[in-house]
Amino acid sequence: MTEWLIFAGIMLMGAMIPGANTAIILRNTLQGSRRTGFITASGMACALGIHVLLSVVGLSALISETPTLYHAIRWLGSAYLVYMGLVYIFTRQRSETEEAQPQSRNPFIAGMMVSLFNPKILIMFIAIFSHIVADVESQLMQLLYCITPVIVEFSWLSIIIMLLTQPSIQRGLQRIRANLERVIGGGLILLGVKLGLG
Repeated sequence: MTEWLIFAGIMLMGAMIPGANTAIILRNTLQGSRRTGFITASGMACALGIHVLLSVVGLSALISETPTLYHAIRWLGSAYLVYMGLVYIFTRQRSETEEAQPQSRNPFIAGMMVSLFNPKILIMFIAIFSHIVADVESQLMQLLYCITPVIVEFSWLSIIIMLLTQPSIQRGLQRIRANLERVIGGGLILLGVKLGLG
């Protein structure tokens, strides 16, 4: 059980490091609502579940050992982050009437794509997850290890969403929302370029 607690701690530290996931949760929660934030987080959790499945069946190792496939995933992830960044920078701030209408972009897909095509997550699962699970004999513990990254990621993102949707914080952030969205967009573009350059 001690090994699992260490593993859960590593997963939590990984989730807490600011990156594309945090940026998109910030933007979608402020642009949409608490519900939009949770839909985005669900997409990210779903992507992590796919990473877990790939690690369990050994496809993660195959991807890492096939440079062409790995680079294709990296460039797809990079292009998507740059695209999202440009959308965030050039989307005009919506009025309150427009905010009442549903968003045209699917937050679940946005969250899933960012996590799914993130090679850093892929490498983390290859380096840590697949080796740890291989050494676990109990099927119940293997299941616990498999669901831990998904639960930890979703829990951490849920805390961020709940904080962002507190009325006092919302009022403060709404005043600077347009500039904040541009900063988030710029950050996503920089992350995308960095990811593309390796």
